[in-house]
Amino acid sequence: MPPSDAPATDRFGNPLDPIVNYARGAILKSTDEEVQRMLRARQLVGERLRAKGRESVYDLSGMNRGSGLTAEEAPFLTSHVPFFERFEGKTEPLALRHMGADPGKHSALILNRVSAANFIALTTILSPGDRVFALAPAGGVTHPSVVRPISMAGATLTEFHAIEELERAWRESGAPRLLVITPISASKRHIPLSEFKRALGLPRGPHTLVFVDDAHMASRISFFDEPRAFEVGEVDLAVCSADKHVAGPRAGVFVGRKELVTQIGSRAYELGLEAQAGQYVGVANALRNFDMKPIKRAGELAKQLLEVLQGQYGEKRAYLGGPGVSLSGEDVLEIAAESRTNGAKPGLVPVEAAGLVAMEMLERDGILTIGAVSMPGSAPAVRLMMYPDGHKLGVERIAASVENGITRLAQVLDDAGAARRQLLGE
Repeated sequence: MPPSDAPATDRFGNPLDPIVNYARGAILKSTDEEVQRMLRARQLVGERLRAKGRESVYDLSGMNRGSGLTAEEAPFLTSHVPFFERFEGKTEPLALRHMGADPGKHSALILNRVSAANFIALTTILSPGDRVFALAPAGGVTHPSVVRPISMAGATLTEFHAIEELERAWRESGAPRLLVITPISASKRHIPLSEFKRALGLPRGPHTLVFVDDAHMASRISFFDEPRAFEVGEVDLAVCSADKHVAGPRAGVFVGRKELVTQIGSRAYELGLEAQAGQYVGVANALRNFDMKPIKRAGELAKQLLEVLQGQYGEKRAYLGGPGVSLSGEDVLEIAAESRTNGAKPGLVPVEAAGLVAMEMLERDGILTIGAVSMPGSAPAVRLMMYPDGHKLGVERIAASVENGITRLAQVLDDAGAARRQLLGE
């Protein structure tokens, strides 16, 4: 749970779901509807490619969820027998290097998702009644894939968004069982490196552990020029993504102290959360070939887009989210509502507003953003990541598509049926 003085509603007065930390609406009212929206977006991409070809879709998701496999590797994936001979044990050393870990102290696991890593790690190391402190960026939140397993384990969560608040609670109530740090949130808010280091330097109790949900580590080290997870300070466990500004496939690269990884790994294998053969090999290729240069280039384009969008919507609304630009769902909804004259409360909630803008950009302009194909629990924001296809479009076309999306949102703000059809296809 967040601190007691944190608001329980968004700026429109909508109650926040305590797990995902945003308001559910009449259309996207649960995980079921968010999955339906995601699958509809995937279908739209497929239909567009079949009708207009591969170049008709521009990927501004910041991710590449391909397999990462080569034709030469395929024959060795026909059975687990050649896989064991050719690939077994080859990805973990690359994971240790990628995260700046010490092979003498740390081990690695390749799991099928970052969310899987969060689930299995937290439900393994936490017990009922354990206290968990979480440090998330100002304006961001701890990811639901962290919040939910903490609740499942029976532990209590207190979230902080300022290092001073965390330090005060640490002094007053003592070191917790676990400190979770989210250096970059799903909404692309960022904790300054100095505060990240201060959190890692807090005095720990004999059983205190630190877990870093560093899903966006690739953009953190490339765009913000920060150290890799285990180079920042004393970290016990950390996870990063193999597809967020990395070549893919989607997988969780999980690293930690050897004895902890052994314990967590046993449960991961028991529950079938380990990466399967093709995934495992694809992750090796992604880590081996990881290149910061395209991310840095994307970051420069993002700065240009930021200037344009701040000119359109205001400096406080458009913000730089690493190598991309974001607008919160609340701000997007507010911008759309400003075009009305009746002053009534919008009929949609921010997650629906951000999703509708993303769906309009996809349907009208072939621009794929994470708001269209995100998993349930992802932050309600319009996120425009310049990797991998931002340069194919250019700043002007991206900005125009955002404006079209917000115009469409304004048109359906009080038309629940039209909004539902656009979000869910029904």
